[in-house]
Amino acid sequence: MKLKRIIVKTTLFFGLVIWTVLVTDCLQFYEKADDIERFRVLHMEKDALAEYDTAYQYGSPIFMQKLTERMLSGSFCLASENESVPTSFFYQYGPCKAVYKKYLNMYTIILSDIKYFPVPEDITGKATTNFEDSWLGERTYGGKRQHEGTDIMASNNLRGYFPVISMTDGVVEKKGWLEQGGYRIGIRSPAGAYFYYAHLYRYEDGIDTGDTVKAGQVIGYMGDSGYSKVEGTVGKFDVHLHLGIYIDYQGEEMSVNPYFLLKYFEGKKKKFYNKS
Repeated sequence: MKLKRIIVKTTLFFGLVIWTVLVTDCLQFYEKADDIERFRVLHMEKDALAEYDTAYQYGSPIFMQKLTERMLSGSFCLASENESVPTSFFYQYGPCKAVYKKYLNMYTIILSDIKYFPVPEDITGKATTNFEDSWLGERTYGGKRQHEGTDIMASNNLRGYFPVISMTDGVVEKKGWLEQGGYRIGIRSPAGAYFYYAHLYRYEDGIDTGDTVKAGQVIGYMGDSGYSKVEGTVGKFDVHLHLGIYIDYQGEEMSVNPYFLLKYFEGKKKKFYNKS
């Protein structure tokens, strides 16, 4: 009888210790998970992302699961595979399950359909593209605002030289002139992310609102249109593609930083030949 009481007390003690650890971890997890601004940066170093791709296959359910666990445990930063990550049980079945599922869903919506860099490589080598992390940088046209995307610049600054392709499968949801974005196309991916391609020189023939497009399909050509209420205005800035990525968050449209994903998919460019 005495031994039984000792066993019960010991079991309760260790159970309390385990529960305390879980609650402490969960509180720390919630503190990290509450920072939606850090989430929006999508800080995923390309080498670390490549390791996850090799181990789990980019876009697969297990890839999304492991990536989400790593992002949450690392304060929304994927920079090293060597840091410790709590077990999957902690996320999938523990007291933080609801928060984990929310972020798993958002990462899946953003990442799962991407297959290509949006500007192909010129196989002649006559021109190249480059881009920097300008996330939330200051912009002044139309009033002071923040830059919610990434600008991919053309080295030759020639409008119409570089084709623009869809990064994903999807449906053309928006097409036409915007004062800031010029000629733009908005494509909704199957998972639900909205990919915004702006400042186009022109659209590819046959592309219209409601059309279904495939990843890698040409949708237009890089240009310098925009910054005017007058449709067709060009020349207000250098030739480039502005890429934006948006998802629904609590009933409102929320932008996320494309830069780190572009750095990774820069190694997965299609190629094109310009005869000019």
